[in-house]
Amino acid sequence: MIIVKIREDMAVLQVIKTRRSIRSFKQEPVPDEDALQILDAARLAPSGGNRQRWKFVYVKASHVVRMIKNCSPGIYGDAAAVIAICLEAEKEAFGRTEYSDVVGIMDVGFAAENILLAAKALGLGGCAIASFNASGVKKVLEIPDGWKPVLLVTLGYPDKEPRVPTKKTLSEVVYLNRFGEKWEGLEGRS
Repeated sequence: MIIVKIREDMAVLQVIKTRRSIRSFKQEPVPDEDALQILDAARLAPSGGNRQRWKFVYVKASHVVRMIKNCSPGIYGDAAAVIAICLEAEKEAFGRTEYSDVVGIMDVGFAAENILLAAKALGLGGCAIASFNASGVKKVLEIPDGWKPVLLVTLGYPDKEPRVPTKKTLSEVVYLNRFGEKWEGLEGRS
């Protein structure tokens, strides 16, 4: 079992608070040991019914990364690596295709967040990319029928840290007990 070791000064909440979408990378490869820890974090993500309907294609060959970038308008900069998160197509789950689709997308999101948090904890950065030509990526990566690439995650060493984006306050997004019921005194408590 591979265990992601978080630097002492990078507690989980600190990693969450300081993670940014990195789009500009240094021209340094991602060490295989770090890649394996990141992929293990993805594997450990929650999944609906623990079905684990995903597969991860780790791309580190620069010419393949370039081919993926060519069919992915959402990729800026030159990442050292890309992870394609693929989802197994399913006709029905519990008798409802829509349910299966929603749960599958959530599973991909859980895995992507684990990838990004593990990358941050290891001093790397990344960005989730939804803007790509799925059929092009499928062809480049030789993804078989029955599987589809749903999300790409770029990885590498950050060239620069982006500024902290403005986030809504807790009182703007959290209600207490019922939708619309204000939770008094939230600001400054997190």
